[in-house]
Amino acid sequence: MLVLATAAAKPPPLLEVAAGDTIPVTIAGQTLAIVVHSGSIDRLTLDGAVATRIGIQPATLMGKANLKFGGSQVLKGHNRPIDHTTAGIASGDRVLWFDGLDTPAADGSIGPWALPHDRVALRLPGAGRTSYSFPLVGDRNSQSLTVIRTPDYGFGLTFAAESRARLPIASAAAGAAIARALGGTARPDSWEEEVMLGIRRPVRRVDLAQPLVIGPFRFTSIAVRIRDARDAMGSGDALPLPPSDDDDPSEIVVTATKTKGPQPIRTLTIPGSALAACSRIEFAKTAKLITLTC
Repeated sequence: MLVLATAAAKPPPLLEVAAGDTIPVTIAGQTLAIVVHSGSIDRLTLDGAVATRIGIQPATLMGKANLKFGGSQVLKGHNRPIDHTTAGIASGDRVLWFDGLDTPAADGSIGPWALPHDRVALRLPGAGRTSYSFPLVGDRNSQSLTVIRTPDYGFGLTFAAESRARLPIASAAAGAAIARALGGTARPDSWEEEVMLGIRRPVRRVDLAQPLVIGPFRFTSIAVRIRDARDAMGSGDALPLPPSDDDDPSEIVVTATKTKGPQPIRTLTIPGSALAACSRIEFAKTAKLITLTC
């Protein structure tokens, strides 16, 4: 008896695009411009208006898609499994969409884990040639990230080439721990930054007496999410504030544990403004490695 053994098809080896560029994704006979994000959610995610335009409907069963920070729901959306092609490669994976989402200059976004290629690389504006490697964790239902651990602090780290933030953005819990360890002082001014998919949250600048060193980066200031109970990124300890002329040194409290609100999560995002000094970032899924060239 003749038995034919067929090996599982290997994923295509490499997709490389310039940061901010789009790739073609064809759904329901229509070709969409999808931007490759490195620091957002990884699943193929469409703008709500695009899903309406091409006429896709949520799945009858399990057709909801909720974006959560930790255990806190921050966006309600929809999903369905649907045949489509991504950069010419067929897929039957689930597609997400969120009402009101408006991706700049594109119809939606996708991250490394959800792309069919084994390696995904973004070209960055810089000219550096030194490589820095980080373990790749996450999956298509979350993000392409690494984990930083020290004796004093730890956090999930994303490299978001698409982010236009002025400074690296830390969740409240991660920011408080970094500030304690590195002599951080919060400044009184605050502003809003986009943290993901159009979601904006208030942050405060924290200046560090010792730099936060990650690979090629030495950050002397970070933006830290202001504490609130809206979601898990806002849960954490209080930041040390700059002294006032009216302060009594015997009464100054450096940190105070937040006892109410969602269980905190610890995250840090390095934005495109910092990554602009680098020339390339690659996500290798089989090797489970992020390689940053700066």
